[in-house]
Amino acid sequence: MKYKLMEMVNYDTLLEKHAGIAFEKQYNLAEIIGENNWEIDMSTGLIYFGDELKFPMQILGSYSFDSGTWLWAWANEASNIPDSLLIETNRLKEIGETYNIEFLTMPEYNMEPTDVHALGLIASGEFNSSAYYAGNYGNGILLLTLKDESIENVPYNEQLRILSIYPEIISNFAINHRRTFKNYLDSKGYSIQEEGNKLTTNKGEGLISAEFDDMDRLVKINGEAK
Repeated sequence: MKYKLMEMVNYDTLLEKHAGIAFEKQYNLAEIIGENNWEIDMSTGLIYFGDELKFPMQILGSYSFDSGTWLWAWANEASNIPDSLLIETNRLKEIGETYNIEFLTMPEYNMEPTDVHALGLIASGEFNSSAYYAGNYGNGILLLTLKDESIENVPYNEQLRILSIYPEIISNFAINHRRTFKNYLDSKGYSIQEEGNKLTTNKGEGLISAEFDDMDRLVKINGEAK
């Protein structure tokens, strides 16, 4: 994804931009894979869930429970990851170098396990992935993005999903509520009208309104599941 000249690009703006649309895709993935175990085959570039499900993947990096550190896949020389699986992690590094974003350019750094999901949301949104997957392998977490139409084609009620997912996003991530809401609804094709602290959005017959306080925190959200 390209950004405008002089546009501020950092951890906060990337997460605000992508969290909504990327988070909702996780529900599609969860519905498809259920409780299946996972394994990857780097020679084919596929991740398998059980005996029948398989999806093309990109490897972003890994988190170690022992050291409490994140390691980008582009810096993980010991694992001999094929270049074909490093396209997206290398692209994130390039974005970091272009906009001087430290967390995208540091090979390894300390963070919390929950931060893995924030990285997954950013990458999934940035590359329009079908979903991300944070696979626990015992000693750590392997973070991947997946791309497959079967994930994207899971049917769901759009209004109901927005109304249920948006509050979940802002309760799980330290994120600006108002900007995240605007980015989420804009990415879904809703028109947005702002009047003071109230935002009203619509798409066809779908209407959703949200009210925020002076610190951009959500006060209330209303809508109908059409």
